[in-house]
Amino acid sequence: ERETDILPPLDPVDCSLSVWSSWTRCDPCLKKRFRYARLLQPSQFGGEPCHELGREEESLCVCVCVCFPAGRCILEGLRCNGDDDCGDGSDEQACKKVFKACTQPTEEYYGIENLAKGINVLSSNLEGVVLDNRYYAGGCLPHFIQDIRFRKPYNLHLKCESLFYFPQTKGSYDFKLEAYDSYKEYSEHTMRASLSKTTVSFGIAVPGVFELGYNYNDSKYRKSEKNQFIHAHSQLELVHYALKTENLMLYTDFLSRLRALPLEYAYGEYRQLYSDYGTHYITEATLGGDFVYTLVLNKDRLEQSGYSLNDAKTCVQMALKVGANIKGVYVSAGVSGGRCSGLLKEFGDSETHSSFVEDYVAVVRGGDSETVARLAAKQLPTPDLMQLWGDAVHYNPDIIHSKMVPLYELVTTWDFTSANTLKKNLRRALAEYLSESSSCRCSPCLNNGIAVLKGTRCECICPAGTRGLSCETTLRSGKTVDGNWSCWSEWSACSGQTKRRTRHCTNPVPQNGGVACPGPLEESTDC
Repeated sequence: ERETDILPPLDPVDCSLSVWSSWTRCDPCLKKRFRYARLLQPSQFGGEPCHELGREEESLCVCVCVCFPAGRCILEGLRCNGDDDCGDGSDEQACKKVFKACTQPTEEYYGIENLAKGINVLSSNLEGVVLDNRYYAGGCLPHFIQDIRFRKPYNLHLKCESLFYFPQTKGSYDFKLEAYDSYKEYSEHTMRASLSKTTVSFGIAVPGVFELGYNYNDSKYRKSEKNQFIHAHSQLELVHYALKTENLMLYTDFLSRLRALPLEYAYGEYRQLYSDYGTHYITEATLGGDFVYTLVLNKDRLEQSGYSLNDAKTCVQMALKVGANIKGVYVSAGVSGGRCSGLLKEFGDSETHSSFVEDYVAVVRGGDSETVARLAAKQLPTPDLMQLWGDAVHYNPDIIHSKMVPLYELVTTWDFTSANTLKKNLRRALAEYLSESSSCRCSPCLNNGIAVLKGTRCECICPAGTRGLSCETTLRSGKTVDGNWSCWSEWSACSGQTKRRTRHCTNPVPQNGGVACPGPLEESTDC
C-alpha cells in the first residue's frame, strides 16, 4: 500500500516552566529548603522536555533541629498498655508495669496497611501513609475469621455491615473477554478504566502489581495499524472494609506535614504534599485478586490464515472456560476437534515463534510470587492454577475496588486550630494540581490521535492507519476527527452564592462528521 495523504508534521513544542517561587523556610529535620515552579507548557511533537520536575532543593541551610511530639491527644488510661498510641512510642516509655489491652494474640486485618495510604488519582499509585490503622484506642474488639482472631482498628467503622468477609475465594473463575481492532480502541478502554483496575502496561501504575512477561513496549503498537488485542479479565473478592466517617486518627508524619503548611497560600508547598501523599484517601475498599491477560495479535497474519478477530476471541473464551494445557495449552476434546486447535496451540506454545501472537501482557494483583509468576507466563491459565492463585489471594489480597474522597477532607477542627483556612488552601491547590496535570493542556493531535500528558511531555496515541509524532501520516484521506474538550476556565466570581466555569469543544473541534464532545459545557458549584 502507498501512503495517500501525508500532512506536514506539527512543529515541535518545547516544555517550559514558570519562574521559580521564593525559597521556603528551612525544614529543621531535613536541613533543606525548597522552591517550586509551575508547568506552563508540556513538550510535544518531539520538543525539548523539562529536565526539572518543578521542584528544587538546597541543602545545608542554617536551622536548629528540634523534634516536637506529634501532637496527638490520647487518654491517660492508654499509657503503658503495650500499644503505640502516641505514634512515636512516648506513651510506652518509663513504664513500671505494662497492662496489655489484648490478653490474647490477635492478627491484623488483611491488607489494612494499604487502606492507610493516600492514592494519586492521576496515576493510581498508592503514596505515603495518611491514616494510622494500627491505632486501636485501647480497644480489643475481637472478630473471628475462620478461627483466626483479628483486632479491629479504631479507624474502621463499628457497624458489622461495614465489614464483609467472603470466606470462599473458590469459584468458577469466569473470565470477561473483550476484543479490540486497534491500539486506539484498546487504550481508550484500558487507560480510561476505573482507577482500581488501571493497568501498568501503558505507564499508568497500579498498587501492588506484579508485571511480568515480555519487555512490553507500547510505542510500537501505538504507531502500528497491524495489531489487534484480546483482553481477558478475572477477579476474586475476599473482604470489604469501610472507614469511620469522622474523627479519624491521622498518621503522625502526615499530621506533622499538614501542620507545617503555611496558612498563607503557597501552591508549591501544597503541591508537594499531594505529590508525596496522593490526592485522595480510600474510604471503602474491596480486597481480593485481579488477573488481566492481554494477547497482542498480528492482524494480517491472522486474516491470511483464515481467522477473524472474533474467531480468536471465541477460541480463547472456550479455552479459558474449559481449561488450557498443551506444552502450555491443552484443549478439551470439544474444542480441539474444531478450528480452535491450531489457534490455541499458537497462543500458548512458548517454545516456538508464533506467527499470530506478537506479544502478551499479564498483570496480576494479589496472591504469592509463585502463582503470580506462573500466571504471568505466556500459556493460558489452567483451572488448577487459577485455584492455586485463589488460595494465595486469601492470604495476600490487594485492593480491587475502592471509593475515595479528596485528602483535604481529613482536615477537621478535631486536629487543626485553623482547619477552615487549611482546608480551603488544600482544595485550591488540588484544583491547580489536577489542572496542571490534565491532558487538555496538550495541543490536538492530527487525524483523531489522542493526546496524553505524561509528566511534562505530551504524547499522541495514533489510531489504526496513522503514525508520526503528531499522527500526521495516514493511509486515508478525509478522516473523521472527533471533538475534544479544552481545559476548564477559571471559576467566575460568586453570583447568588454560585460560581461557574466553562470549557469548549475546540481541542480539536469535530471535523468531517466526527463525534461531538461528551459531557457538559458548563459546571457550577456553591461558593
